[in-house]
Amino acid sequence: MTVPTLAPLDGPPMDGTDPLDACLQRLLDAADAADQMGIDTARVREAYADAARRLGFPGDAYVLAFVGGTGVGKSSLLNALAGSTVSPASVRRPTTSDPVAWVPAVERAGLDPLLAWLGVRDIREHAADALGPVAILDLPDMDSVAAEHRSRVEAILPRVDAVAWVVDPEKYHDAALHDAFLRAWLPRLARQVVVVNKADRLTSKDAERVRRDLERDLGAARASAAPPVPVLLTSAAPAAGTAAPAAPDVQRLRAWLSDGVAAKRIVRDRIAATVLDGGATLARDAGIDPSRPNTPFLAPAARTAAIDAATAAVLRTVDLGGLERQAEAATRARARSKGTGPIGRLTGLIYRASGRETRVADPAGYLVRWRERGPLTPAVEVLREALAAPLRAASPSVRARLAAALEPAPLRLGLERAVDRSIVALGPLEAPASRWWRLFGFLQTVATVAIALSVAWVVIWILGGPSTSTVDVPVLGEVATPFASLVVSLLIGYLLARLLGAHAGWVGRRWARTVRDRVATAVRSEIAERGLRPLDETEDARRRLWTAASTLRATCGTR
Repeated sequence: MTVPTLAPLDGPPMDGTDPLDACLQRLLDAADAADQMGIDTARVREAYADAARRLGFPGDAYVLAFVGGTGVGKSSLLNALAGSTVSPASVRRPTTSDPVAWVPAVERAGLDPLLAWLGVRDIREHAADALGPVAILDLPDMDSVAAEHRSRVEAILPRVDAVAWVVDPEKYHDAALHDAFLRAWLPRLARQVVVVNKADRLTSKDAERVRRDLERDLGAARASAAPPVPVLLTSAAPAAGTAAPAAPDVQRLRAWLSDGVAAKRIVRDRIAATVLDGGATLARDAGIDPSRPNTPFLAPAARTAAIDAATAAVLRTVDLGGLERQAEAATRARARSKGTGPIGRLTGLIYRASGRETRVADPAGYLVRWRERGPLTPAVEVLREALAAPLRAASPSVRARLAAALEPAPLRLGLERAVDRSIVALGPLEAPASRWWRLFGFLQTVATVAIALSVAWVVIWILGGPSTSTVDVPVLGEVATPFASLVVSLLIGYLLARLLGAHAGWVGRRWARTVRDRVATAVRSEIAERGLRPLDETEDARRRLWTAASTLRATCGTR
């Protein structure tokens, strides 16, 4: 992943908003999102704190550090720039155990708080004005045998504004410099230079070869579109308290230091470079590229297929077929209570009292008891299988958090809650009624009364009551009128019951299909919105990190 070069950040625009403040806020947004993905953001947050603190210091000077290995001549180079002994040079190594600051006298008051923050106590003033408002630090040797020296360099580097990497013909390709420092710090600094000291020991041919080697190595470590890091060859003999003028090659370094670049611009560009590097690092750890469209762990088509398969598996456990039977039975039960005569009402009362109606005609209770009909293991495995490929493709920093989203227990819990919420969202499942059922009830009551009267008539006639007329019935011949009345009444009651049952069945089946569709829709909606909550939270964090990182590129840099 390449780190963009810096866009101009000379100062706040006319509307009063500062683009650098926006950069810093976006870096915090990226860090918050990265935290949610399980990415370590300690270094980025520390860089943010340092940047915010650095912007708060007054003064117009910027801080440049001389960084190099043992014996490369950092102190001698500083003395040559000063024309007098600023930092003692010695054959005893290491010489510099604490940073030495060489500051313009006119900037001293403004630099004191900044140098105190850097932990620099040894401060030397100079009256030279040719270099501009720059405070130069001579840092301890980065490859010193004293471990605390390197630690001191690593602690100060994140807080300085520019760096001069000092090498010599023997150490210009040293792994301690390139692997431990240059590769890590080149993308984070807007203003830096590599100084090959003691170049007088090289022939012109060797000097050109050293320059090419360094430029090649620096170009590989730097972003492809970033400005190249200058390589200067100098020769600074140790000063002995003389005020001899600097050699022409040292003058080139002095010219780079006083290149007319505004100090505030250097400070702001250095902070912008840190912000860009921090955002790029978090994006790289998350496995995303801000220069390309964001791609989710689970592609939309694969996500839809997984949700559909998981929904089907959940609905098999819920048992929609059984739910439809319950809904139809509940409708028939309500039809009996409204559309039958006294006998039908008595039968319904017996059903309710015995609990039979609750077992076979209670769709709401049937839904609530869905766990009794089986586990959600098939649905869990569907989701785990769908997420297996994204897990393998995830970056190592995110894989642990994503793997946690694939644990069976959280997935099962999420699905269970999704089903429960979908049931609650349905509200009460009250069986429908029809206005025709009251007419059926009235007719059934009339038929029941007719049956009772016919039975009484038959009994009276059998016990010797008055003679009755007969009715000529085809095939059967003449039948006594009481018997004919009883048969007709029973037939009418039977037909009414069949008509009521047919109508109630039709109403019940239609309602059952509605209930089934509502349950299926509610379950799918819940699974889509919340069943994959652990994954969705990681996806949301990844999307926010991509947005923050890509905005950083647009706000603080160009490709």
